[in-house]
Amino acid sequence: MSELQIGLAIVGALVIAGVMAYNRIQENRLRKRAEASLLGPPGDALLETAGGRHRIEPQLKSAEAEAASVPAGRVEPVGLSAPAPAQPAEDAGRIDYVIAVESQRPVQRQALTELVDLLAGVARPTSVTVSADDGLWVAAAAAPATVSRLHVALQLADRRGPLTEEDLVSFRTLVTQWAQGVNATVNAPEPGPYVQTARELDQFCADADVAIGLNIVAAGSGTLSGTKLRGCLEAAGMRFDRGAYRLLDAQGWPLFSVERQGGGALDPDQLKTTAITGVTLVLDVPRVAQGLKIFDQMVDASKQLSTALGGSLVDDNRAPVTEAGLEQIRDQLRRIYAAMDARGIPAGSSTALRLFS
Repeated sequence: MSELQIGLAIVGALVIAGVMAYNRIQENRLRKRAEASLLGPPGDALLETAGGRHRIEPQLKSAEAEAASVPAGRVEPVGLSAPAPAQPAEDAGRIDYVIAVESQRPVQRQALTELVDLLAGVARPTSVTVSADDGLWVAAAAAPATVSRLHVALQLADRRGPLTEEDLVSFRTLVTQWAQGVNATVNAPEPGPYVQTARELDQFCADADVAIGLNIVAAGSGTLSGTKLRGCLEAAGMRFDRGAYRLLDAQGWPLFSVERQGGGALDPDQLKTTAITGVTLVLDVPRVAQGLKIFDQMVDASKQLSTALGGSLVDDNRAPVTEAGLEQIRDQLRRIYAAMDARGIPAGSSTALRLFS
């Protein structure tokens, strides 16, 4: 082999290596962009705060303090012209970007399953509903053997924040590519108006996303009896779940929780040997219906628990809780619930549970 041939071979090898390196760099960039956007990997639930959004812990204020205010409810954004998924009437098209898919040929169940599997990789809540034989819209899990019309929806906001235009475009591309594979047509609205809707929903969530906390602390530098604490909580019908004790309603939905102050789990198996300096009763305001009634129930429970444990009921500044302070919290709750009702998203409704998650 001549020197010229050897030189050309070396140059060719360097060009190929350069192309491969460039492709690898581009692939890594695209993957990182996807992970940072809509199709990113789900967060570690053990390392993140609930829902990924910081929740406001309102302090109990003295009688002279000015009551906290809540911005008035916003007008429902316009521009939602897409067909709504088959969800309760209060949800219909209100918090979702909905793509309508229609096929002249029946879409088999296997193809529908493939779509559901694709959507499982989306980092935000999605849903698929189909038009059944009787004309009703049902969830994909209840779909007949073949379908010709379906709606694919992406939730516009939750406690992690609003969707961006890039998120919506990525979602539309995913659904469009799947539809092309089954020879179906897609009616996908322009993302622009939905980006503004997502921001409006996010601001609404930020205004209403409040947790009310009542603290029970041990006297002085002492501790609360873990054994007695567990006995009181279980006697009150509370169940241990995900690191806290929770009082559930008849349908199994949490009303309020008792959590270890400062973090850490209230593990029932460790309460006998673990020093507990304080606990906090927490009401997740937008997720609970009849919140004023549940708040009063939580106040009664906190007083009974404080007496049984020989602790003190205090606010976040360790000042004793007063009836005047409790009434100020009730006023705050009334404002929040009025704003949610005005928005058409009552606390504890299916729409609220989707948004505040």
